[in-house]
Amino acid sequence: MHLGRLLVLSSALALCVTATTLAQGVSNAQADQAAKLAMLLGRGVGCDLDTGRANRMIGAWLDHTFPPGTARQDIYLDMFADSVRHHAAQQRAGNSPDSCADVAQAFGTMNW
Repeated sequence: MHLGRLLVLSSALALCVTATTLAQGVSNAQADQAAKLAMLLGRGVGCDLDTGRANRMIGAWLDHTFPPGTARQDIYLDMFADSVRHHAAQQRAGNSPDSCADVAQAFGTMNW
């Protein structure tokens, strides 16, 4: 299973947002969690998994972490959506280190 790679790749996104994180008062842990969730959700979408419950739980977390109507949400919600689309496309194209079976297993372990 390549979930270790999944976490490593999510760290790359977190590094890309460090300057924005500091400027917007968002912790590195919050940015890292958003990157991990975007990667897992994107790969789930790319594997055609049922992501409805995950979408609702992640949406609630995003609203709590990056409150609606704030500059933080404007920035991070766009970045999150872009990352989900990217990871879904990579999964569909076969450019993910994880098979859909691995992604489904990881999805099943999450407390959605």
